[in-house]
Amino acid sequence: IHRRYRTNQEQYRYNRLSTKMYSDTMFSTTKSLQGNHCAQIFVNNLNYSKFIPMTSKSMAGHALSECFEDVGVPTELHTDGAKELTMGHWKRVREKQGGIRQTVSEPLSQWQNRAESEIKEIKKQVGRTMSRTKASKRLWDYCGVYVSETRSRTAHPLYDLKGRTPIEHVTGDTPDIAEWLEYQW
Repeated sequence: IHRRYRTNQEQYRYNRLSTKMYSDTMFSTTKSLQGNHCAQIFVNNLNYSKFIPMTSKSMAGHALSECFEDVGVPTELHTDGAKELTMGHWKRVREKQGGIRQTVSEPLSQWQNRAESEIKEIKKQVGRTMSRTKASKRLWDYCGVYVSETRSRTAHPLYDLKGRTPIEHVTGDTPDIAEWLEYQW
């Protein structure tokens, strides 16, 4: 007779990514149809981005677990010093996945977080797309997801990508872009 101990299999549930992810919260002045006021952005250094709408900034830990489920678990996270991005549910989710290393930007140093520049690009492209199609401002979260997914499936002139798309480089799988080509915003 011997005793069997359960192991923490949680860390083996999701794909492991060999990339560093940057994250920050994007805020909107308009409340969306789904009641969202902000979104959590996850970015790596090769222009892969994940846009997750949230009703409040306290939902950042849930957005992190959704990113892990959809994309995978990065080796390292970099955020600013906001409490919702370093403590609470965010910290529990991060530690549950094998203690992912997290670094924090220095105060008043936005250039240290790549998510800041990606937020700027996504906002600019969402604004252009919505004004071109004359869509309601309350659809900003849907358009943000569309823009982020399109940017991740578009080839960029970066040497490290070697002619591949950012999502293909991160996940290792060739994406099916049929739905993105057939339908437009």
